[in-house]
Amino acid sequence: MLDINLILLIAAIIPLAFLPTALKKETAARLEEELPIFLSYVYARLEAGWSLRRALEAAAGEKELMPTFHRESSRIIREAEVRGDLTGALLEYRSPSKRVTNVIRSLGEEASTGFDPTSRIKVLLWDEEEYAAERARKRSESVENLAEASMTIMVLIPLFISFTAMFGGGLELIFPLAAVSSIITYIAASALYGVPIVMLSSRSRRVLPAQALMIGAVVFLTLPFREFSPLDPWLYIGLGAALIALSIPASYEVKKAIGEMEGGHLLAQGLAIKLELGYPVHKSFQMVRDGRVAEQVRRVTVGVQADPRSRQLQLVLSTIKVVKDSGAGARALEVVARTSQRLYHAYRDTRSRLRFYEIISMSAGAVILAMSYAITRPLKEFSARYAPQVAGGPLSVQPTPFIHHQPALAGIGDLLLPASVILSLILGLAISKLCDHTAATTWRAGVGIIAATLIYLFLSPYW
Repeated sequence: MLDINLILLIAAIIPLAFLPTALKKETAARLEEELPIFLSYVYARLEAGWSLRRALEAAAGEKELMPTFHRESSRIIREAEVRGDLTGALLEYRSPSKRVTNVIRSLGEEASTGFDPTSRIKVLLWDEEEYAAERARKRSESVENLAEASMTIMVLIPLFISFTAMFGGGLELIFPLAAVSSIITYIAASALYGVPIVMLSSRSRRVLPAQALMIGAVVFLTLPFREFSPLDPWLYIGLGAALIALSIPASYEVKKAIGEMEGGHLLAQGLAIKLELGYPVHKSFQMVRDGRVAEQVRRVTVGVQADPRSRQLQLVLSTIKVVKDSGAGARALEVVARTSQRLYHAYRDTRSRLRFYEIISMSAGAVILAMSYAITRPLKEFSARYAPQVAGGPLSVQPTPFIHHQPALAGIGDLLLPASVILSLILGLAISKLCDHTAATTWRAGVGIIAATLIYLFLSPYW
């Protein structure tokens, strides 16, 4: 039988072997996610009369709006400075994403003709908006498959217990089984994780070290170095409550960001219509009354630094600033409004399909404990009733397997609690990354840990 530590070591080494390829694909995926924002950003500035080089230089400074693409913009500008030719740098551009490579090179082709690339960017932006909606739909389908995989884990562990209890075997393998399944689930969730739409405030970011400490404590206390003897279960409840409490600031930011996403594209559409009707720019800005965005617009109009919580609203606000300073008109806002609207609806549709997985993530540990109890209780009663008769018979059959000189079904709750806690933690973090675009909303993990521990406390007298 393989040693548990060896199994855990193998589980840690295998993902490391694929890390370079995974990072490359992750960069490609993030570039494709940010491409509509990048094109919309550049288009708005070209409409305002900026040169393509100046627009790229501005994009290179947008670290919050385009966390990945700003580095690509910087690389293009540096290559252009070395060559002394922006067109050549665009034509020779290469990135981990073939799609992004082709789009940027097409800009170089347009620039090489001497024509204004604005129309070309507009057409490319239409294509990327459609592709973003299709990508969100496929991601939703993949998340549903991930939910089915999580349910399989929930059923697999109780079945593993029943088979090993009846036929003998190592029940201590439950922990590495749960740990490896959790790691795989989190990796899959990270692969589906799109570009973050939430920009946490400094107040929210200050709780991140405390959250990391709590997560580390949960992992440390569930490691099998104590031969699966759980500590005081109330300690797990305290850790779960701490994760919920620390999640409150981040959850507030997420809630506000979602409102800003919807208000942002409505704001851009409304301003574009007013400008088309001939309203003065400043008067159009003063007419904004939507509470989700009014304060941010006021900041832009008076020249104060805005602090939006969503990237879509930041894109709209940056365009408003360009329109205010240059008088670019309604076309830039129309395009930005459409981009923001498509991205918002894609996110909303994906989030609505995650509700089932959200319930699974919070109930997984409790369900595993309850199902294991439902399976092992009849087996224990059968063993207690018939073991003396069978053991005294001529066949000398021993129906109750022994592990560490203890009956396999004895103390099964103590064995399952650490596995259920670690599974609840990982699934909760995974759904937070998928649903809220930030792992800082740890309340789902906290609820899952508390639910599993309460079920353990309720069933412990009967185990």
